[in-house]
Amino acid sequence: MNTYSTIRAAFIFLMLCFLAAPPARATESQTLNAGWLLETAKSTILTNSPWSDAGCNVEIESSPPDFILYRSGQIEVVGTLNHTPNNLRDLGAVDVEVYINGELYMVFDPSPYLSVTLTTFAAAHDIDRDQVLTEADVDQIETDINTLPSSDIYESLDEIIGMAARMNIQVGRIFSDGMLALPILVERGEELTVYIPLGPASIALHGIALDSGSLGDEIRVKNPDSNTIITAEVTGPSTATIRLLN
Repeated sequence: MNTYSTIRAAFIFLMLCFLAAPPARATESQTLNAGWLLETAKSTILTNSPWSDAGCNVEIESSPPDFILYRSGQIEVVGTLNHTPNNLRDLGAVDVEVYINGELYMVFDPSPYLSVTLTTFAAAHDIDRDQVLTEADVDQIETDINTLPSSDIYESLDEIIGMAARMNIQVGRIFSDGMLALPILVERGEELTVYIPLGPASIALHGIALDSGSLGDEIRVKNPDSNTIITAEVTGPSTATIRLLN
């Protein structure tokens, strides 16, 4: 057999072996519903601090396509925190882990698809500095956590009603730490009544406030007759009380 015949015979043999070989087995796959991942993430947020403590609301805004998993077996989906959240805006702390037959297959980031909001309290109209707030001055609104003020916000209406604005507040602005204070009940230089409790009775004196003060503040008061200066606790509008030691 010459060289050409040998090569031709070898080629025919290889072709027959290739044609006789069983077809390659297709990779087994299964579909993972993206909604399952997002519902798991939603539950994780609602049951973990700081979102659960603040009473946040979570909605699924959009969804990616379902995932094709190129592995067969039982699927398990687990919501986790990859680190302790720094604040309400830190949705990057939330992961959804996908396991197949107990082995980690993938980690899903749900943050682009979720909307997390919080019930907040905002100015119902423009509010002037030193204005004492009533219920009519406050609106309750749902606010996206990404637009929350950097300072702590007031969590209940009771914390706001009766407080005084420390600045001019524009309509729609969320009430947060530093914007409100107890109203001034005694102004510096004004005349006030100072009470000295004596058992079931009390003595009332006339005085002039040397300091401004809110409820519970200690201020200096001058007796205009003797020019004596005493310290008294603000107990109401234009009134203060001297707390005697027992």
